[in-house]
Amino acid sequence: MVSIKIVDPAIVDRFRQILASEDDDDAVFRIKETKVGGGCKSHMELLVGIDEVEDDDQQVQVEGLPFVISEDVIDSYGSSYEIYTDAEKGMPAVRALD
Repeated sequence: MVSIKIVDPAIVDRFRQILASEDDDDAVFRIKETKVGGGCKSHMELLVGIDEVEDDDQQVQVEGLPFVISEDVIDSYGSSYEIYTDAEKGMPAVRALD
């Protein structure tokens, strides 16, 4: 089972605003892996964004918010995650805890 913890209450409020503005009952927050940077300085990071549920997703409710994560990401990073505010970017960021 997937575990997601949101560290900063301000993130919860912001995610609720985002979800309300989507005007889509199927919208969920997805934790996903993405490539950042280019060339030899590129690396993979976990991010969170709006998406829809796919067949191989695990779903979890956090503070009443719907989150999904694919089996591929779980296989790579584990089943426990934390969403926090990145001090440099001032944006929500994700880290694997396993």
